[in-house]
Formats: sequence, structure tokens, C-alpha cells
Amino acid sequence: MFRMCETKYTEIKHCKIIMAEGILLLFAGYAYPFLTQQFWFRIIIMIREAINTGDSGHLILASATNNSLYAVQSTLIFMGNIFIIFYFANKYKLDRYNILLISMIMNIAFHWFSYLTFKICWEPISTILALLVTLFLVDRTFNETNSFVQVFIVSIQVFFGFYWLNIMPLFSSYGLGQSESLYSIKNAGIYLNSEIVLNFVGIAFFLPFVISAFITATLFISFSHNISVMKDNYEKESKLKDMRAKALENRIYQEVKSLIHDLKTPLVTIRGLNSLILSCKEQGKLAEYSQRIENSVMKMSEMISGFLYETSRQRLKVSELVNYIRAQLPLEDENIKFHIEIEEGLPEIYINKIRIARAVINILENAINVPSAYQFKLIKFLVKSADKGISIIIEDNGIGIKEGDLLKIWEVGYSTNNTSGLGLPFAKAIIEDNGGSIEISSVIGEGTKVIVFLPQFNDINEQND
Repeated sequence: MFRMCETKYTEIKHCKIIMAEGILLLFAGYAYPFLTQQFWFRIIIMIREAINTGDSGHLILASATNNSLYAVQSTLIFMGNIFIIFYFANKYKLDRYNILLISMIMNIAFHWFSYLTFKICWEPISTILALLVTLFLVDRTFNETNSFVQVFIVSIQVFFGFYWLNIMPLFSSYGLGQSESLYSIKNAGIYLNSEIVLNFVGIAFFLPFVISAFITATLFISFSHNISVMKDNYEKESKLKDMRAKALENRIYQEVKSLIHDLKTPLVTIRGLNSLILSCKEQGKLAEYSQRIENSVMKMSEMISGFLYETSRQRLKVSELVNYIRAQLPLEDENIKFHIEIEEGLPEIYINKIRIARAVINILENAINVPSAYQFKLIKFLVKSADKGISIIIEDNGIGIKEGDLLKIWEVGYSTNNTSGLGLPFAKAIIEDNGGSIEISSVIGEGTKVIVFLPQFNDINEQND
């Protein structure tokens, strides 16, 4: 019923404060009848006015005042007990059934104590019935919300609703409404032939308030559950963002590794040519080696610039891009067959070669890694002319992608084959940054087709840069 306080000093101190508040509420419950004596006298006056005028409306007002006073007092005593039990439940680790039993006994005991000591009237039957319903609702509400304010709102409705049963002459034979003020109200009702009115009013107030208490408790529980779900979702989203950030960081690391791997080729060339220069005595060969070293250095510079300056683009022959991409493909893998077809007479393109190459390689890696039902993985790499540019078409004979997943594949972190889920979003961002576009279609069991459009070179491109 109650969530336990942790053994931290601040939590223990918090429980002790609640214990002190519970004692204060009990004192308030005992002092309440003495502080509200004028209202009790007002009830007697309203009963006399009803008899003198023959107006049963005064009896209803007297009943409302009486029940309100009883409900507030019972709620104060109930809340005081709840606060005190909360302290002991946490201190002695009581289970919910013991808590409910002790709550019931303590509430009845405190009411009897106030009656015997201070002669404060109470209605045992209606109070016990109200306690049973209140404890049932509080057990559900507090366990979900852990809010004393919500417990107060629910409990006062239950007590106020049940105390309307006390004014009903119908239940007098069952021991309800035996206190002096309530007995006087019912006798006055009998004198005025208003028993039916009192019975009707009693039910008319009892049902709405008790039903309202159940609805209120349900709403509190639902609200608390929604808050809990939102909190869980927020925590999951935060964890997911952290995972995506780490995955993105890992992706960047992989891209840097790929760049470093690409840079090794010209470095090896430079190193080899340099050793040849040292041993070469022919002037013509020296000039050739020197030019090849210069070309390798230019290639390295181009790679670094293309990686560091994302928006930089250059006029480029399609064959240069294709040759760079082909150098990265695992053509020696016997389980993968590549079908490469390049159309003749393709226009020059205007792109960042290094970054576009990395984007296309990412798409090819997806095609290579996707499972296939066939013995050999067949990957088609086609380059064709298109309106104002070229199209790079990559097809595989993998298992395909479900139609519902085609839109999700562009989301960072989403993957259909247990990868980081960054390859396609990364490729899409780079291609679009270079003025291109990417489309994907797939058939389950047959494979996936990706079409990358890249813009051709023209004077306007160069002027814009």
C-alpha cells in the first residue's frame, strides 16, 4: 500500500515529518467538534425552523451541515492515521494486508476514544462502511500515485457520501443515524411526513458522491500511470539518443578509418617511388617517378579536402568516380558476383568525389551484407545517363525489405539486419548535400534496388560555388 522510504537520512527525516503531521491531523480531528460548535447549534435551529414552518428544506440543509461536519472530522482522523501508519509501515516493513487491517482498527479505535473521552458523537456503522470503501480506494490510489492530497480528495467524498445514509428513516432499524442531531432530523421528518423526501435525498447524495470517489480514484490512477509511461518513454528515448550518438560516433570513426585506408595507397606509392629514385640513375625515369609522386600527393590532398570540406565540389568525369568506387569493392570474394555496366558518353558531374564515393560504398556495403536466399550474392552496379545528370543503380538479390519498413530505413539508428542503422541516412544526407537524390524500392524474396541521381556539371554549378 505504501512505498517504502529508503534508508537514506533525508528519506528517514521525511518519514518522521509525515509522522508529526499525522499526529497534528489527529489533534485537529479531536479539536474539530469544539471549534465548530456554532455550526452544531445552527443545525438545532434549522430543525426547529423546519418544524415551525413545515418546510422540509430546512431539514435537508441541516442534514447537509451535519454530514459535512462529520465528513471533515472523519477525514482528518483518517488522514492522521494514514500518516502515522505510513511511518510505521516503512519502519517495520509491513505488508499491505497488515497495513489495511491496522488502518481499520486504528480508525475505529480513535473514533471510540473520542466518543468515550470527549463525548464526540459518531456513527459506527456508516463510518465503518465508509472506511472499508475508502481503504479499498486508497490502497489502489496511493500505491499508484503516492500522493496524500489525492487520498484526501477521495476519502472526503466517500465519507460525505456514506453519511447521507444516516438521515434516511429507511435505515434507522439497521442502526444508522442514532446520534442526537441525526435522530432529531429524522423525527422532524416523520413529524412533517417527509420520510420519503429524506430517503430520496439520502440516496440522491450517497450514490453520486461514492461513484464520484471511484471515478476520481480511477482518474488519479490513470493520470499517474500516464505520467509513469511518459517518464519511461522519456528515459528510453534518452537512452536511445545516447545509443544513436555513440553509433554515430562509431560511424564517424569508421569513416575516418576508411579515409586513412584510402590514404595508404598513395603513401605506399610515394614510398616505393622514392626508393626507386634513390637507386635510379636515368634522368628520364626520375622525371616520370617525380610526376607519379606528384599525382599521389595531389590524390591525398584531394581526399583530405573532400573529407574536411563537405561543401566543396569539383567537375568530375564519371569514370573517375566509378574507378574510385571499384577500388573499394571486394571483387575477390567468390560468394559475391558483381555485374558492372557503365554507359558510354556520360556527362561530367559536379560533386564532392570523396564523400559521394563513401555514400555509394555505404549503399554497396548494405547490398553485400544483406542476407540472400541464393547460393551466390549478385550485385548489379549500373551507371546510366539521366535528365540533367546520371543515375547510379545498385541492385541485389537479397531477402528484400518490407513495404512498411521502406520509410523507416532513412531514420538514424533504424536497421533491418542488426547494423548501426547509420549507413543509409549518412548516404542520403551526403547525396542530397551534393544536389542529388536517392530512391529505394524492394520486393520481399527478390531483392532491393537503389537509384542515386547525381547532377551533371554546368556553368551555373561552378558560379554558385
